[in-house]
Amino acid sequence: MNLKTKKSLKIIIPLLFGGGLIWYLFTIIPPKTLLEYFKNANYWWISLGLFFGILSHLSRAYRWKFMLEPMGYTPRFINSALAVLIGYFVNLAIPRAGEVSRASVMAN
Repeated sequence: MNLKTKKSLKIIIPLLFGGGLIWYLFTIIPPKTLLEYFKNANYWWISLGLFFGILSHLSRAYRWKFMLEPMGYTPRFINSALAVLIGYFVNLAIPRAGEVSRASVMAN
């Protein structure tokens, strides 16, 4: 098996597995039951998780800004945060490309 096929399979197989799992769950759980789960969910825990998720992104942005300062770069915090988020977004499409995109965003 050549390298191109391996890379393609590493992307295609998890996508097919995830899509199949979602399809299976939607076929065994009736929509009314799913809606009832959403109505009964404890949104306090969801908001707490969302808060800590945002806090983790902001701390990574601060760390990125902090690591660039000794090299003579002084980016604004918002630019660092956007570079981190863009890096995550690029990682969704092309695995391991987030660091390269983050560096190129910070260079602009």
